[in-house]
Amino acid sequence: MNSGPLPTRLIFLNELPHIEQGSKVRFLGCVTKYTTSTGILHLRHSYTPTASKGSLTIALVDVGLLLSTLKSTDVEVGAWVNVVGYVDFDSQTASPVDNRKQKGTGKEYQARVQALMLWSAGSLKVGEYENVLGQRHETELQGK
Repeated sequence: MNSGPLPTRLIFLNELPHIEQGSKVRFLGCVTKYTTSTGILHLRHSYTPTASKGSLTIALVDVGLLLSTLKSTDVEVGAWVNVVGYVDFDSQTASPVDNRKQKGTGKEYQARVQALMLWSAGSLKVGEYENVLGQRHETELQGK
């Protein structure tokens, strides 16, 4: 029995609503809002693979554990950041599968993540990132 930490899965932000509660993930997102009173960072990444077309996911990232090391530039609107954390779910939802909340008339989901690490993506070429991660996902699917 392994008592070490869970492995981290590298995913697209829009995959969060489909990940089980408690899973450790790493993803990239663009800051759209930061609420200092709650320590919640709102992230989006509009990349949607074919299977997820027409839906948008907002990651609600709890950065409470990182407040002493968080840089102001990492929470500025428009900043791209990498996040490692655990998928959480709203205390009002019935199960981890219901980790998504539909809002309005469109398919917009919110997924909660407890951040363990957060750092700037720097001068990232988002298109290249999407291509490389998409190819990696395809390779993983072919290997199953």
